[in-house]
Order: sequence, then structure tokens, then C-alpha cells
Amino acid sequence: MQENQPVATGGPPIHYLAALLTVIMDWIWGAAEGGATLTGVGILAVPLLMLATGGTAFMGTLLIQKFVAADGWGKSFAKAFVMGIVAGLPFMVAGTAVGGVLLGWAGLSGLGIIQGTAKAPPQLPPQKPPQT
Repeated sequence: MQENQPVATGGPPIHYLAALLTVIMDWIWGAAEGGATLTGVGILAVPLLMLATGGTAFMGTLLIQKFVAADGWGKSFAKAFVMGIVAGLPFMVAGTAVGGVLLGWAGLSGLGIIQGTAKAPPQLPPQKPPQT
């Protein structure tokens, strides 16, 4: 086994910053969605607010996954697409729930609390016996 290689795969599917961004975008845009829903004319703005929420979560997740988590463009796009849809769903339910779960998973994984995600200790080369 090489030094500093993960013991097992099973870490979080997205970077913790992307999960945190999804929760934040859900709360920021969700407040506007709630206010728009209370007015008769404002209800027409909800689809636009959903697109804005999903779009900001998509772009943020795409950039975080590509440049911070060092995923490829394909993986980054797929993860960003899913998180954009989750954040874009109306009324702060799905984005907060999914983002919160993924944020907790990423945080626990980063601390080594979740089994199988801690890094292996470095291996020392074998020592030669001293010659006399």
C-alpha cells in the first residue's frame, strides 16, 4: 500500500462547500419564493426564482467540484446538475434536506469519523540490520 492513499472509497459524493452552497442558496432564494407566493401577482415569479436558485447552485457546485474537489468536467457537471435541481425545487425543503445530509456526511468523513474514509498511516521502508 502506498503512503497517504485512502483505505477505502466511500467518502462523500460532493465536496462540503458544494453542499453548504446548496443549503445557502435554498434559504436565500426560498425566502423570496415564500414572499412571492403570498401575493397574487408574485406567484408568477416563482418559476423564475426556481430557475435562479437552481442556476446559482448549479454554477457554484460545478466550479467547486471542478476546481476544489478536482473532479473531471463530466463528474462535476453531473453533480452540479443534480444539486441544481434539488436546490431549484420550491420552498426550502429538498435543497435544505439533501444539502444538510451531504454536508453532514462530508464533515464527518473529513474528520475521519465515518468508517472507511480515514487515510492509512504512512508505511516506513524496512530497516536493514546494523552490520558489525
